[in-house]
Amino acid sequence: MTTTERDSRWDVGALREQYLADLERLLVAAQDLRDALTISAASLMVVREQAEQQARISDLFATIDPKPLRTQLSSTLRELEQTRHRAQKVLFRILFVEGTSMSDIARHWGISRQLVSRLINEPD
Repeated sequence: MTTTERDSRWDVGALREQYLADLERLLVAAQDLRDALTISAASLMVVREQAEQQARISDLFATIDPKPLRTQLSSTLRELEQTRHRAQKVLFRILFVEGTSMSDIARHWGISRQLVSRLINEPD
């Protein structure tokens, strides 16, 4: 694909705007994950204390409720991964439009050229 074909396929200005928006969402998702991990770590410390004190494990349910902890951690992990994927896809498109080959993108990111191609051409 020539540079002209690349430029006509995606508007680099629009891609940059999208990338900046995706980065902002990624920062929020990362902070949400940090918060969920902090809460989970605090709960694990409570579990460890009770286990070290030979307390009944079944008594933990009076202290912590694992369901919302698990749900929150799973959803924040999923959101971070989805947001990272969207941002990476846009970044690869920008690099490609700017003239970086798929092979070079793949080499720099430590992934296959086929994966780069799939991400660049993946529908929005």
